[in-house]
Amino acid sequence: MATTYNTAELRRQNRNRVFRYIYSSGRPVTKQDIAQALTLSLPTVGQNLKELQEAELLEFQGTFDSTGGRKPRAIGVASNARFSIGVYLGHQRIHLACINIRAELICSQRIAHPLTNDEEYADFLAQAIDSFIASNGIDTDRLLGVGIAVCGVPEEESGIATLSPVQPVTELDLKRIAGKIPYPVHFENDANAGGLATWWSNPEKRNMVFLFLHRGIGGAMRIGGEPYLGTTGHGGEFGHMCIVPHGKDCGCGQKGCFEAYCSVNRLSEDLGISIDQFFDELQKNNEQYQAIWDQYLNYLAIAINNIHMVLDCQIILGGVLSGYIGPYLYELRDRISKIATFETDGSFCTISSYGYWSTCIGAALNFVSDFMQEI
Repeated sequence: MATTYNTAELRRQNRNRVFRYIYSSGRPVTKQDIAQALTLSLPTVGQNLKELQEAELLEFQGTFDSTGGRKPRAIGVASNARFSIGVYLGHQRIHLACINIRAELICSQRIAHPLTNDEEYADFLAQAIDSFIASNGIDTDRLLGVGIAVCGVPEEESGIATLSPVQPVTELDLKRIAGKIPYPVHFENDANAGGLATWWSNPEKRNMVFLFLHRGIGGAMRIGGEPYLGTTGHGGEFGHMCIVPHGKDCGCGQKGCFEAYCSVNRLSEDLGISIDQFFDELQKNNEQYQAIWDQYLNYLAIAINNIHMVLDCQIILGGVLSGYIGPYLYELRDRISKIATFETDGSFCTISSYGYWSTCIGAALNFVSDFMQEI
C-alpha cells in the first residue's frame, strides 16, 4: 500500500510541476520545453499534459515554427478554467472583483453601502455577491470561492474580526457573513491581501513591502517569498510608527503616527470633499490644496524613507491613493532621495500594477493559490 501511495503522490507532484512550469512561463510552451526544463521524459510529460487537458486546465494555443518535421504545438494555461471572487468591505462601499486563475481582472464593481455589524449588512452583502455573479455571467461550477478582505484582524477561532479604529464599527461577525454565502469563504486582512496580489504580479519575486494607503494605513511584507507577520502577527503596521513626536492625535490613541498625517481622509473627509474633488482641484492649481498636498508628500516621503532604511527593499504603493499618485510619483521619489541617508534615486518606490483593486484581487488569490497546490 505504501508503494501505491508513493507512486500516486509522485505522479501528482509531477503533474503539479508541469502545470506550474507552464503557468510561470507566462507564454505558451512546447512539450519539449517542459521535458527539458523539468528533466522529465517525454512520455511522462505527455501523460501529465493529457490529464491536465482532460481537467480543462490547459489548452492548445496554436503551433510554433518547425525546425524539421511536424510543427510543435503551443501549450498554455486555460485562463478561464477557474474563477475566484474578491471582496473588500470598505466603510462606505463594498468592492467586488472577479479574477481567473492567471489573476487577470475579469470584472469589478463598487456598491455604496455603509459598513455595519448586523444581519441587514450580511444579507445585503450576500445579495450583492449573487447579483455580481449573475450580471457578469460567472460560471459558478468553476468558482473556487469568495475571499473577503476587512480592515482589521480576522480571528478564525472566534469568527470575529477586530476592526481598525478608522472603521465605523469595532468588530465584524464573520460567521454570520460566511453563513449567508453559498460558496467557500476566506477572510483576510486588507493590507495582507493587497500584499499577496502585488507579490503575485512581481515576476522577479523580490523582497518587498506593500504599503496600503487608505483611510487607515497598513502594510504587508514578503521576505524570501514568504509573508512576514512578526512574532505577534502585527508586522507591517506601518501606519502607527511615529513620524512627528508629540504630533497629531491618532485613532490608535498615540500621537504623531504616520496614519494621522497620511490617511487619505486628510485629502477628503477632513476637507468635506471627496478624494476625486481634491485631485481635480489640485490639477486646477488650487493654492490651498497644493499646500496640503505638498505637506502630505513630505510626510509620506519621511515614512517611506524610514521603512526603506530598515528593510532595504522594494516598496510598492497600494490602496485608494495608488489610483491618484501616479502623476506625482517622480516628485515623491525626489523628496525621498533628498532625505535618504544612503544615495538613492527613490526608484525602489513604485505603484502596484493592480492599483485600486489590489486588495480585492489578493483576497481572491487565496483560493487560486490553494487550487494550484492541489493540482
